Amino acid sequence: MASNREVIFGGGMKSGRNHSFAKCALALVLGSMLSVCLAAPIITLPVGEVTRLSYTGQERFNDTNNNNRPDVGEVFEGVASVTGILGATSGADFSSQLANKEITAHFHFTVTGHSSDFSHLEFGLLPGDFFNLYVGQGASKNFDPSASDADARASDGQLWLGIQPGPFFESVNDRQPDGSTLNRAWADITANNTGYLLPQEFLRALLGSDPQHFIGTQSHGDHAVQAIFDNRVAGFSPYFPRFTFSIFGELDIFAVPEPATWLLILVGMATGIFFAKPGGRLQRKNGFAALDSSWNRLTVLQVGTTPR
Repeated sequence: MASNREVIFGGGMKSGRNHSFAKCALALVLGSMLSVCLAAPIITLPVGEVTRLSYTGQERFNDTNNNNRPDVGEVFEGVASVTGILGATSGADFSSQLANKEITAHFHFTVTGHSSDFSHLEFGLLPGDFFNLYVGQGASKNFDPSASDADARASDGQLWLGIQPGPFFESVNDRQPDGSTLNRAWADITANNTGYLLPQEFLRALLGSDPQHFIGTQSHGDHAVQAIFDNRVAGFSPYFPRFTFSIFGELDIFAVPEPATWLLILVGMATGIFFAKPGGRLQRKNGFAALDSSWNRLTVLQVGTTPR
């Protein structure tokens, strides 16, 4: 009898140890996930509304045939620095982060079309073109458009956002009634290190701005994209001949928290269901079914696209 009791007791201890080990292992996994999920983005952005990044910069027109006209194949390139981070609807100001960090841009666009009087220009992202944003901290917070190495200073930080050849890109520059020019662009993103999801949205519609434009002779409206920007010329650059024009404008995106945060909550809920009745097979099945169903809905939100 004593040996039987010992066997039964020993078996109970083994089951208890296994259950405790499983709980410890789960705690370690959830702890690791929590540390990843709670890692703060390098730049905090407004969420649930359009984020507006205001910038100023310097632009160089590479007039390869020296005719003072932007012909097809010629390039506009330059640098910029973000001066403000705002919620476009709420006006919430996140710009204080720029006291010890900088967001800089380095860009290179090719002219792909123009009207006969050059009042309308079209730009593309051809091989070698790009529009990249970087976050500089410490020694890499060194942007200076007057420096001889301004291009290098604008791109020596951590790549934060990249728009490069491949995904959708459309950009037009049109002369306005007052004689100024307005460059409007719609773009999808190739590199996103912001720590947020950037879904495709009809951003100009959300902002209430005019999306109508022409590509060739075809009229286009708004496009569902991950980013838009409006760029204007402020005048001739004080750093000529290194740069031709001083520019200013806004880059707009719609930031959504990454799904890892929501996944952690869902895992916690499913785990509670799983361990509510350790011996209940139906409870475990329903727990994983709940997690799978929630994850599927989350995946649709993450990868779903809106027709352009």
